[in-house]
Amino acid sequence: MKTIALNTSKSFIFSLACGVVACAAPGTKPSDMTVAEHQVAAESEENQASQHAKQQDPAATQTEVQCSGGQGRVCWTVTKNPTDKHAKSANQHRALAAEHRAASQALRDAETRVCVGMSEEDRDMSPFAHDTDIRSVSQLRDETMVGRNKTERDAGATVIFRATPGLTAEWLQRILDCHLARNKAVGHEMPEMAYCPLTIKGAQATARSVGDGFAVDVRADDAEGAAEIWRRAQEIKYTQ
Repeated sequence: MKTIALNTSKSFIFSLACGVVACAAPGTKPSDMTVAEHQVAAESEENQASQHAKQQDPAATQTEVQCSGGQGRVCWTVTKNPTDKHAKSANQHRALAAEHRAASQALRDAETRVCVGMSEEDRDMSPFAHDTDIRSVSQLRDETMVGRNKTERDAGATVIFRATPGLTAEWLQRILDCHLARNKAVGHEMPEMAYCPLTIKGAQATARSVGDGFAVDVRADDAEGAAEIWRRAQEIKYTQ
């Protein structure tokens, strides 16, 4: 048995459209969104926190009489603030906003760190735009174990660059890392770089020396990404 009496100093709304923050919170890891998307998400969380905060009334009270069952039944009076749940939700939204802002900053910091000291041309132009310095492309395949058996899967593409003055495997790797970091920061939907395999979400790239040139392995862990990397690599108009 429960008897409830309400006494509030003002009316309040018990829930928003979603009710609580656990409804459908987006990912807050840096890789889940771009810099701009994390910033938009942070603003959204702050707005929701503000709405919840407005619904929290420190003077609101709710009195409940709760009676135990069985022999020796005792009824106790409990008084609480029914709007305190909004304060809790506001804090949850503020925490998510802080995580989104931190993720946005982490993406900017990563781009700045790996692109430092690089020329504007190398930062802005994909290395795969230098098709006259590309010697060949081939499909990249990775070996994996299925039980006790080895099997191969299409993983992406290998692009061979000619040796050019000033280019080293280490510097080429820095250029690749810079572009990958920038793509994560600004997003992967870039029509002006639809030819570049580095703009594919989840792409990874490693550079290594091969005789009189450099090989760049561009891969993706998922089949769709690997197939798109290979499709773009095949469209490179290289000269042998």
